[in-house]
Order: sequence, then C-alpha cells, then structure tokens
Amino acid sequence: MKKSSVLIFLYLLLVQFTNAQYQIKIKAINTLDSVIYFRGTVFDEKNFIPKDTINLSKGTFTFNSKKPIIGGIYYFYFPKSRAKIFFALENKDSLKVELSGANYLDYISFSNQSNKTFIEYQLLEKKLSNYDTLFANELAQGKKFNLAQKAAFFKLKTNQLVYFRTNAMEQMQKTNALYLHFKALNLLDESVPSRKNFSARDEFIRQFDFKSPKLLFTPNLRAVLTEYFSYYPLQADSIGKGVDTVMKAVDCKMFMAKYVVDYLTKLLKNREIVNNTEGYKQFVQSYLLNDKCKVLDAKEKYTYKEEIDNLSLLSLQDTCVNMILKDTGNKEQNLHQFAKQFKFTVIMFYDPTCEHCKVEVPKMDSVLNLLDAKYNIKIGRYAVCNEPSMPLPVWHDFIKTYNLSTNYVHVNLGTNLPLRKSYDAFTNPIFYLIDNNKILMGKKVSPQTVRNMILANYLK
Repeated sequence: MKKSSVLIFLYLLLVQFTNAQYQIKIKAINTLDSVIYFRGTVFDEKNFIPKDTINLSKGTFTFNSKKPIIGGIYYFYFPKSRAKIFFALENKDSLKVELSGANYLDYISFSNQSNKTFIEYQLLEKKLSNYDTLFANELAQGKKFNLAQKAAFFKLKTNQLVYFRTNAMEQMQKTNALYLHFKALNLLDESVPSRKNFSARDEFIRQFDFKSPKLLFTPNLRAVLTEYFSYYPLQADSIGKGVDTVMKAVDCKMFMAKYVVDYLTKLLKNREIVNNTEGYKQFVQSYLLNDKCKVLDAKEKYTYKEEIDNLSLLSLQDTCVNMILKDTGNKEQNLHQFAKQFKFTVIMFYDPTCEHCKVEVPKMDSVLNLLDAKYNIKIGRYAVCNEPSMPLPVWHDFIKTYNLSTNYVHVNLGTNLPLRKSYDAFTNPIFYLIDNNKILMGKKVSPQTVRNMILANYLK
C-alpha cells in the first residue's frame, strides 16, 4: 500500500512538472526579508503583473506555472529594502535562484547564463549610479538641461552601458527577451531627440517592432514612446502625425493597444502642447469613439463621448461662453465686459485647497506679471473659484497668501453645471486665454504656452 502511494505521488509530481510552462526554484539563506514579490514588467517599471508572493522563511520555494507566457523581463521586489532585482524569463524556462543576506544584488545567483549576465549588468548600473546623483543635485540647484545637454552629461555612463549591452547581445538569440531589452536600451541611449531632425525621428521609431508582444513585457515601451514624441514640436497638429504613425504600427488586437491608447490620451492632454484640446478631440474621435480596435467597453466609450461633447462647446477663434458670476464681495462680474479692459485675459479655474493650484496659479500670475513688466502688456485674470462649498475665509486667504490682486476679479462658479460643462472645468487648475474681443485663443493651456501665445500675437 505504501509502495503504491509513493508511485502515485511520483506520477502526480511528474505530471505537474511535465505540464509546467516554466519553473523557478528559489533557495534563500539568512535573508533580511521573509517574503518577496514575484512580478512581471509591463509597459514600464511602474506597471506590473503580480505573479506570486514568495515565502522565504522555509528556505526553499518552487514556483510552477501551467500557463504559458510570451516571455519578458520579470523582477523580485523586496519590501523591506524596496530593492528590485530584474531577470529574463522565457516560456519553458527552468531557473534556479539562490540569494542571501540583505544586499541581494551582490549575493544572488541564477542558474542560466543570460541572467548571470543580467545581474552583472545591474551591478554595473549600480556602480554608475553616481551620475544620477550628480544630475539630481544639478537639477535641485536650479540648473536647466535640454535634451542634448542631458545626453552630454550622461555620455560616459551611457557609453559604458552600451558597450556592455552590445557585447552581451552577441551571445544571445535575437528573439530572447533580454536581447530585446538590451537592444531597446541601446537605441534609447544612442538617441538624442531634435525637433528639426525628421530623418532621425523616423529611423528611431522604425527600429521597434510594435507587432511583437514581447516589447510590451519589458520596462521600455513608455520610454520608447516618450523618446519618439520628444522629436516633435509642441504643436498638436505635428504630434498628431506621430500619433498616426504609432497607431498604425500597433496591432490593435494585442493587449499592448490599451497601454498605448492610455499613454496617447494623457500625452495629448499635456497643457504644454499648443491646441492640445483639438489634438485630443481628433485622437478620441478617430481612434476611440470609432474604436475599430475595440479597446473600450461601453462605459468607457460613453465617458469619452461626454468629454468630447463638453470640449466641443468651446471653439478656438470663436467668441467664448460668457460668465456672469459673483465675486468675493457678492458683486456680479461679466467676463465679456471684463475682457474689454485688457489686451488679453486668462480665465483661471482653481480650488483654493488644491495642492496643484497652490503651485500653478501663482506660477501663471508670475508669468503674466513678467510679460507686463517687460512688454507692457496689460493682461486680465478672471479667476474662478471652482469649489461650490468653499468657505469665504479660505478663499480670501488663498488670494492674500499668493498676492493675487493685480488685474484680477475673483468669482465663484458655485453649482453652475452648464458653465462647468461649457469650459469642461471638472478638474483644477485649468487655464484659458482670450483676447479683448472675447475670442478664445487657447484652451487648457500651461503658463509657458500662454506666454508663447501672447508673445506670438503681440509681437507679430
């Protein structure tokens, strides 16, 4: 009876390992953490697919997966030290991992050569991390870097990393996840975006296979998209061409499409982009509401449609929707009448308790004051408190604290839903620019964009 039980157990064990798509066996000795998290990267380092929580207290742990994987870059996350150790994992892999102590990167070993190489690479990154510290210090002291200057600052570091990766890739199959990861990092390090270098822009994006699902399961896809769009001027019509290129390259039947669409919707809402709302509307109408890829469910599609309907209530180069709202003294202030007193007027929607507003509203005010001081441009501020239940003392305190009194009227939107819809003012802060003829010049703009638009119109 005992013999038959043993045979049955061995048979079941054999079946389990035979059906396993990949296996990871971990041996831990005197580790600082009692548990670690096993995760797969997707799109970037911030997104991940949780695979398992590994208990290290037992000394050994075996993870078997019966589900096949595409292959990609995975990592162990250690909660006490918040350290991440990355490794490549392919379907049908069988990995043995040993780790000990508290400084895991120095004392971890993998059974296969590619991950031994990957650990060497991460140790090199750690050795060169002083460049990142120095760069952070420069930024903290207020120094500004354009893309070319940043590339020059990191040149010695990137040269060493590119050299290591290039040599390592010669020993790998081109279909391996680690090869694809290293190739993407090399292309990113060698690229220095210039908005005038159209051929380099096209060459950069052509080197990535958006039809390959493995690209999604590395921490590089967001960085690739960010690098590509850094080649474009901050103009919605120009960036729209890049959006078309990316959307044509992505297989909409793949899981990747949802991540790319999410990235592009956020990109096109960037207030630094001139005519960002028009570019965003065009993208949503062309790719989401039309939705040939079926990346939206019915609820998401309804939300996007409602947002586009709200955005369409205001048209650029047309008369803006008038607002007649009561100020802090309970006196009505007419936006159209107010705008006649100034060359330009910035409409500000803000919440006095909003942390972003405490930064962005004073920043906008500072930019407008500089324009007035340098070019003698009189600019009005129609500042709308966008919180219906805001206590008057808190509102007054915000105005006083940030000295928001020159060329201002401060009014309260209250519960006026039609006006809130007209200006799509459902977040804070939001800025619009109009001229003294009440013509809408810019929607959902940043302080820098307002500056550029005013100078372009004033100095022409």
